[in-house]
Amino acid sequence: MGWFGTLLLAKPTTGTLPSQSGVREAFGSSFATPTSWGNKLGLYDLGQGWQRVGVMPFYTERLRLSAGVDDLVAATAAPALAAYVSNSACAHIEGRTSAGHSFSLHLPNTDEPCGYQHGEGRPGQVDPDVAVDALRTWALEAGRTPSTEAIAAIVGSSEDDLPVMQDAVLMLIAALGFTREAEILPVINPDDPAFGDYELVVRTADVRAAREQYMASRGWPLEDDLKATPQDLDYLRFRDLLWRSVYGGGATRDDLVAQYQQLAARWKKQ
Repeated sequence: MGWFGTLLLAKPTTGTLPSQSGVREAFGSSFATPTSWGNKLGLYDLGQGWQRVGVMPFYTERLRLSAGVDDLVAATAAPALAAYVSNSACAHIEGRTSAGHSFSLHLPNTDEPCGYQHGEGRPGQVDPDVAVDALRTWALEAGRTPSTEAIAAIVGSSEDDLPVMQDAVLMLIAALGFTREAEILPVINPDDPAFGDYELVVRTADVRAAREQYMASRGWPLEDDLKATPQDLDYLRFRDLLWRSVYGGGATRDDLVAQYQQLAARWKKQ
C-alpha cells in the first residue's frame, strides 16, 4: 500500500514544525517517526530555520491543505509549502509566501484523471513554464537558490517517469534549494511499551469518535451504543497529549507514563 499524507515545508517560529501553532489542527497529528526501514518522511532540519515533516491526520482530524498553508504563512511570516500525497501516486501541492505569491499544482502535471478524490479538488493542468516560474518565485522569496532545470524536469515528467510521489516531492524540495538536511529525532517514542495497550484502545476509539463526528455534521441520529464512550474520550485525550509531545513542546516521558498509568487504572476498574 502506498503512502497517504502531507509533506510540509516551513520555517517554524517554535522549536519544531510539529509544535508550530496550527500545524496539527490543519494537517494532522500523526507525524512520521523512525522505523527499522529509516524515516525519510520524518522531521528534518533543512538549515537556516527551515524544516520539513511528513504528517497524517487521524480519523477524527480533517486535512485543511490550502487554509493550513495560509495560516502557517501568517503565523511564521515566511513562505510555506504543503504537498498532500495520495497512495504514493500523485500530489496536490499548495504554496504561499508572505508577499502574497500563491500557487496550486498537481503532480503529475497532466489533464489525465489521477483516480483520487482530492478533498479540496484537484488542481487542473498548469502550463509547465507557469508552474516552473511559480515554484522558482516561491523558492527565491524563501531565500533559496533553486535549480530551474531540476524543477522543470519534475513538473514536465509523466506518471511513468516519476518515482513514488513522496520521493518526487522530496526531489522537488531539493530542487527548490533545500539540498542539505539533518534528521531531528523524536523525544518521545509513541510506541513506548510503557504506554501499554494505549494504541489498541485508541484505534477503536478514533473510529467511533470519527463516526460520531460524521453523523453529527449531517444532522443524522446515532444510537447511543455506537457513540464514543467516556473511555474512548479519555484515551483520545491521552493520544492528543502524546502526539503533541513526540517531537517536543509537550509533556515529558515521565509525565506521559504517569498519565497513562492513571488512565489504565481508571478503566481497569470498570
